[in-house]
Amino acid sequence: MKKTLIVAQGGIARIFLDTILDKYFSNDYYVVVTKDMCFMPDNAPSSFEFHCFDYTSSFRLGEIIDNDIHSVFLVLEDKSEIIATYELIRAISKNVRIVMALEEQKKSAQMKNDNNVIILNEELIISNKFIERLPNVPLIPRSFGLGQGEIMEVGVPSGSIYAYRHIGSIQQKNWRIVGIYRGGKLLLSTHSLVIQPNDSLLIAGDPKKLNDVYRQIKSDIGQFPAPFGRDIFLYIDMSLSSEHRIFNDVQDAIFLNDNLKNNKLFIHLLNPSNFAFLKSIKDLESKSVKVMVDYNNASFKEKIAQDSQKRFGLVIVNHDIFALRKNRKVLFDLSIPVLKTGYEHISECKQGFVVLSESMGNADNVASVVFDVSKQLKLDIDVYDYDTDALYHNEIMQRYEELARIFKCDMNMIQTDSKNPILYLQDSFIPYLCFVPFERGISRTKTFSFLSTDAHKIVSMNNKNPQIFIPLSQVK
Repeated sequence: MKKTLIVAQGGIARIFLDTILDKYFSNDYYVVVTKDMCFMPDNAPSSFEFHCFDYTSSFRLGEIIDNDIHSVFLVLEDKSEIIATYELIRAISKNVRIVMALEEQKKSAQMKNDNNVIILNEELIISNKFIERLPNVPLIPRSFGLGQGEIMEVGVPSGSIYAYRHIGSIQQKNWRIVGIYRGGKLLLSTHSLVIQPNDSLLIAGDPKKLNDVYRQIKSDIGQFPAPFGRDIFLYIDMSLSSEHRIFNDVQDAIFLNDNLKNNKLFIHLLNPSNFAFLKSIKDLESKSVKVMVDYNNASFKEKIAQDSQKRFGLVIVNHDIFALRKNRKVLFDLSIPVLKTGYEHISECKQGFVVLSESMGNADNVASVVFDVSKQLKLDIDVYDYDTDALYHNEIMQRYEELARIFKCDMNMIQTDSKNPILYLQDSFIPYLCFVPFERGISRTKTFSFLSTDAHKIVSMNNKNPQIFIPLSQVK
């Protein structure tokens, strides 16, 4: 008969034993060793065997441990007793599994090399329990599965982009909605099941993907630049741009700082030259605007690499910086939204402009930013579906129509097989704010891009309209 040995002493051991006696007494045969008679109940179940002696005695332990003992639990308060008892048991049996709690710094070399020992970190366990109770932190089971975040429970706030959506309408690549906790019941996932505010979703999949999904579920509409970050960073290279363009860029950044739910605007001036003009920008500093001048002649690539540890919410640059391939690449690698300013002021934009493509089928991240920013800036949305073969993206369009209904945004659908989006924008008198998925192709060379059939690469060439480049996944 397989048996479990429990060496018990102290308050935690008392709770541990009481729980087993109450709920799990029939699951196994338990041998309990303790120094304290109070651990021995008057009426123990037949599946329990109690011994009262000094468990640091190798002779007494040797009488208990035989081939039937397959697991040992050292539930002791005194850490020195844990170490001593572990060493005694391991001398008696090389292969029996031992479970115990011990601080990292007290682990011996033998313990670290022991494949049959499980050492619980009490401080880490308690810390995780505190973390689980923080607001906006996912519940991750750690007592089963891999314990790496591959299973998660996420509450759905009332403003979530997931609220009021059919589960079947949600792209679930590398992850799945397994079920919904609602009203004290578990509802197994079906294609037609509608997610309601205050539901808790049970989701499973790739841990990195689930972190993205968690942020999307928790992101109330109207919170951008969250969940990417809380601050806006404007970078200006005074050696590349005219004073007129710089002034316009600063005005655009201040407008967004006043109208988006960010904490602060940081204006970084590189390669300063005209100090009178520089002072006029410095004079714009306020409680929410910080102007920083770099006198080290650092390039944009060098400067943003230095700042990469900061929590970017939105990075703003103009065409002079974005035109350089090395700069586009470093921006792409950051995986955060990037606004490229245009000749038209953002404050004058009354409509958003989105070009659909196949890559957006798995990119709810793009849609959430489009509707979030549009909501905050009070923009209507034109969705442009361009395909030379008239193979339109109807499923993605339906997704945008559904979101427009949910968030009460006016949306206009344009489908065409003849007029590519950059020609449409150039001919339009509407001041658009363009939303563009930040695909890897955009970060590469732009030579002959005007011949490309990639709608987003074509749109990225547009310098007339301000454009927000949105990463296809959140990795920060």
